[in-house]
Amino acid sequence: MRTLLRRATPLIAILAVGGVLPGSAPAAATYANPVLPGDHPDPTVVRAGGAFYASATSASWAPIFPVFRSTDLVRWRQVGAVLARAPRWADGNFWAPELVRWSGRMLAFYSASRVGGPPCIGVATAPSPEGPWRDRGPALCRPGGTIDADPFTDADGTRWLLFKRLGAGRGIYAMRFSERGLRAVGRAHELVRPTARWEHAVTEGPALVRRGGSYLLFYAGGHCCRPPCSYAEGVARASSVGGPYKKDSANPVMAGNAAWKCPGHGTVVDLGAPGLFLLHHGYRPDDALDRRRTGLLDRIDIGPDGWPTIAGGAGPALAAPAPLGTAGVPPPAGFTDGFARPVLARGWEWPFFAPPDAHPVNGALRFACRGTAGRPSFLARQVPTDAFSAVATVAAARGAAVGLAVHGPGRVLRGLELRDGRLRAFRADDRGLRAGAAVPAPPGARLRLLVNATPDGAVALYAAAGGGPFVRIPAGPASTGSPPTRVALTCRGTGAVGVTSVRVAA
Repeated sequence: MRTLLRRATPLIAILAVGGVLPGSAPAAATYANPVLPGDHPDPTVVRAGGAFYASATSASWAPIFPVFRSTDLVRWRQVGAVLARAPRWADGNFWAPELVRWSGRMLAFYSASRVGGPPCIGVATAPSPEGPWRDRGPALCRPGGTIDADPFTDADGTRWLLFKRLGAGRGIYAMRFSERGLRAVGRAHELVRPTARWEHAVTEGPALVRRGGSYLLFYAGGHCCRPPCSYAEGVARASSVGGPYKKDSANPVMAGNAAWKCPGHGTVVDLGAPGLFLLHHGYRPDDALDRRRTGLLDRIDIGPDGWPTIAGGAGPALAAPAPLGTAGVPPPAGFTDGFARPVLARGWEWPFFAPPDAHPVNGALRFACRGTAGRPSFLARQVPTDAFSAVATVAAARGAAVGLAVHGPGRVLRGLELRDGRLRAFRADDRGLRAGAAVPAPPGARLRLLVNATPDGAVALYAAAGGGPFVRIPAGPASTGSPPTRVALTCRGTGAVGVTSVRVAA
């Protein structure tokens, strides 16, 4: 009964603010989840310079750790990235960044695989969230692996770094942090370890906040990243940073619902009078393959007993009152790029271990293939929906192939390429390249390539010359697969190709 009442109280408050209760005031401005659509796992948020800045796991993609800016926590735009390329000490995926502003400068803690060893926590610094960022190397490496940093400042100004020891059954720890040396120092204090059935031997993604003399440690438990996922968010409480911590008997305080599944691993932002909010991730319930961990924002309320509830205890919200009174506007699911700027627009990305040679030149993208006879070079952009069409206007040089494709999940590319006046479908994956039968391309110096993707993963391919009608091209090995998450421009062979525009529409 205590748990039910605690969860019901903030829910009633949310409904009242939203104008749901009879006789209530006019509805307040609202926002809709997701606030960071697409695949943005383990999001972090920090307030700096009158705005909010967020980042998220980039995995094997570069630029590493995209940086987004917002003035209201619900409308975001990408303004940069933490790392343009992988630092020399790291080798592998990059995940779980945490942004913090300490002593007038920005720090970005992050997890990364290490050359010749288990993962470490690295740190980068910058004068402002938009950079320029400089990598400072590992901040904490421990036997077995160290991930999921959470920087925290105590009431007396002491800096701490929370982290997870990698491995099933291992817990969350805290160490003091030296700003001068940019290293964790001293003894590691164990805060919590997995003991509950719902945690499935995992406690990770710490987010510590001090509220009313208590230390509230939010953390994630369960499996985040493989179907079927079981992720959820829990909380523990202590009277000091080092503990001992007592877990909430109502855990998990946030679990999935009909709108979102497997929520968790976020950062708490304290807005003062407007309250606490958690920026975290979750999957849509129809994402059977767990391809997009999308960024969600939910309110945290502290009950009379000092324990928190998230989103009224009902699971992540579809819509809720806006934190700062500014209504959220759903961002477009598509995009258009005419390559008019001298540098690539924000949002383009590529595997950090295979950067493409692609640059805007005189209103077109010049893409050099570098002799790639097998798997194409490519650059890509996320598409946060499973049903979309992409059109690219291209020109190919002799001996080089230019293509338009869909990417994912994994390392799969499926699309259409133009080479020496002929078109053919292709599929590239870890087993190599498979190509369909070549057909003559419509005559013209520039062609429009079209790829249509449907929610079942099917792909249809078309081509047109100038303003002429589209002609369907046999999709062959590209026709079927799992639903993709990105659109890609590809280049294969020897020489340079051109792309004058690309447009993606949901």
